[in-house]
Amino acid sequence: MTAASSDNPITNSLDLARQEYQYNYTHIPPIAMVDEVPAAERFSTNWYCLLAEQLRAIFVNTLITNRGNRGSQSIRDDIQMFILEALIKGAIPARISIVARLLQIIPQFLIKGISKDFRELDDLLFSLLRDNGVLILRDALNRVIALLYEGQPTGHVSNLKDYEKLFPMIELPAIAQNFQEDQVFAYMRVAGYNPVMIERVINLGDRFPVTDEHYQAVMGSDDSLAAAQAEGRLYLADYKILENAINGTYPGEQKYIYAPLALFALPRGSDPNRLLRPVAIQCGQTPSPDYPIVTPKSGKYAWLFAKTVVQIADANIQEAVTHLSRTHLFVGVFVIATYRQLPLSHPLRLLLHPHFEGTLAINDAAQRSLITPGGGVDRLLASTIDNSRVLAVYGLQSYGFKNAMLPKQFQQRGVDDANLLPVYPYRDDALLVWDAIHQWVTDYLKLYYTTDADIQKDAALQAWAAEIQAYDGGRMPDFGEDGGIQTRNYLIDAATLIIFTASAQHAAVNFPQKDLMGYAAALPLAGYLPASILGTEVTEQDYFNLLSPLNQAQRQYNLLSLLGSVYYNRLGDYPQGYFKDPLVKPLLQTFQNNLQKVEDTINKRNLHRPLYEYLLPSKIPQSINI
Repeated sequence: MTAASSDNPITNSLDLARQEYQYNYTHIPPIAMVDEVPAAERFSTNWYCLLAEQLRAIFVNTLITNRGNRGSQSIRDDIQMFILEALIKGAIPARISIVARLLQIIPQFLIKGISKDFRELDDLLFSLLRDNGVLILRDALNRVIALLYEGQPTGHVSNLKDYEKLFPMIELPAIAQNFQEDQVFAYMRVAGYNPVMIERVINLGDRFPVTDEHYQAVMGSDDSLAAAQAEGRLYLADYKILENAINGTYPGEQKYIYAPLALFALPRGSDPNRLLRPVAIQCGQTPSPDYPIVTPKSGKYAWLFAKTVVQIADANIQEAVTHLSRTHLFVGVFVIATYRQLPLSHPLRLLLHPHFEGTLAINDAAQRSLITPGGGVDRLLASTIDNSRVLAVYGLQSYGFKNAMLPKQFQQRGVDDANLLPVYPYRDDALLVWDAIHQWVTDYLKLYYTTDADIQKDAALQAWAAEIQAYDGGRMPDFGEDGGIQTRNYLIDAATLIIFTASAQHAAVNFPQKDLMGYAAALPLAGYLPASILGTEVTEQDYFNLLSPLNQAQRQYNLLSLLGSVYYNRLGDYPQGYFKDPLVKPLLQTFQNNLQKVEDTINKRNLHRPLYEYLLPSKIPQSINI
């Protein structure tokens, strides 16, 4: 480095950033992640407070479910008793700070008692999280957690009401009331936790030999398979990506996952509120006695069994591909490259920075605790942990930056025409948010780049683009134009995709984890009985045995409700005075006004369709931070 460059504050700042934000390709090989999370990327105090609030509700609910009333006068006494027991049995081998905090707070419990809303637990949990980080849940408090789960219910249910007993202190998820209904099952494909799989199909081919008899048994004799295909009313959810998935065995039972095909059709007519109907399911990619075609006419429990196999496949793809790789890991690449290549005052960095808050920290916490042997993914998802990690890698590497543009996603799946598929809430609401972000990004970037030549001459921007693509950089497939960025339109689309993914797309797949995916009766994350049973007469108990055992169901809710409950920051709410350029202020105001219009439009839509609120701007965080 020359003397001149060493005095350059921009160069010095970037040199420091490149030391702090270094790539690692072994956390989830070979995905580009940050090696160590810099101090500036750690979670904020407000974030820890929100997390502690959610942990408190889960803790109290789990405690009462598993331990019950132990002769005390109230739930508050049970909590106090547990904390005393935990101090003796669990916390002593743990970190000194945990013991110190427990010793500090125990006298308060003994003297003052615990309030009716248990808010004192927030202070305790916040202190432990702040001092020890989110990994405390897997690290220092393992013994305490083991104590909490003593006495938890186990085994397969003989009645669905058994799952409801897991919610003594928490409201039962609404999905518990109607998840077995065909309309709800079909609606999940267009407004659920993974609303990106459905595609219009012209020809099913030999691998899914659905006949007119199958079709008309559901859609009526006045319709036909050929007519539905010709009129664009036939839709397929294909889980071929799971064809070679390896069944997991954690913690003590064999788990099963399949690669099903599920056929849906739209009734004839011009009703703008027509909903998809499920027609047929095949639990494997090739027809065989083990994978018969199952329809609603195949018997109540055979149909429920087949629908559940689809739900399991959908949930496993949601967690590994749609959620982890195509939001968390996707955005993480841009966080690292942005801080390494764009100076603090660079307009693109200023635009993107608020949408990166917490992302590197939550990704790091996930790869250290959730996506490891014995972690939540290993315990709950259907395939082995190695298989889940490979699936996540494939999900990112097969995405393709150019094809990830939201309008193109719908076009590729043949679901972009609202006349053909009138009720697709995820599509319709997501496009509203996409357009609002795209307009904001366009207005903003036009302030700083008046021509394509301005783009091409921006050395920092070109270095950013090069690093995102590089093998020793972000390894982002299909990014850039001729090795860099050549046009303003491309930069606008790229920035829109990054912001949309960090905000709206993550919200659409993250927050249904609590409301929909947390309730294991409706959506087990693994199957516990082989699908070959569909070749015989399926009983009610067969269906129950496919579902999660109660101990798995409890842990599933605890994990997914936590991940789906933390709403930290909000799309469009930039810090006061964040943009110093006065020309940005009216543009930002327009963006915020447009988001309010989107909010109003979605609320009106929900008056005429089954409720879908995951893309309300008021419920979309600014960044991926949970």
